[in-house]
Amino acid sequence: MKHAAAASLVLCLFLQTGCSSGLTAPLEMTTLNPGDDHQTIARHYLHEARLSRQQVEELSNQAVVYERLFGQESDWVSGTRLLVQFYQEVAREQDRLAELHMRLGKDRSSK
Repeated sequence: MKHAAAASLVLCLFLQTGCSSGLTAPLEMTTLNPGDDHQTIARHYLHEARLSRQQVEELSNQAVVYERLFGQESDWVSGTRLLVQFYQEVAREQDRLAELHMRLGKDRSSK
């Protein structure tokens, strides 16, 4: 039961914080075709990484508040900390993808 409550909390917090980036036109992010605009894709990933780090900061602050309200062992605290870990991992992956596309863009322009 305790894990189900934590999972529900994580889902609610995820939905509450949102996950849209506000882009108007979708970018093709799966192809590494030299004809693609890798610098634009890299900027997109950097922007998304920045948003994920904002989520980390906001959720870390929420975890502190929840700890004061409900105690250190609370499902609220553990669920929020799980979200912090998730967004940290997402930011690292988005940074990695941005670096990849920056390299691909430089390789393409140097040819």
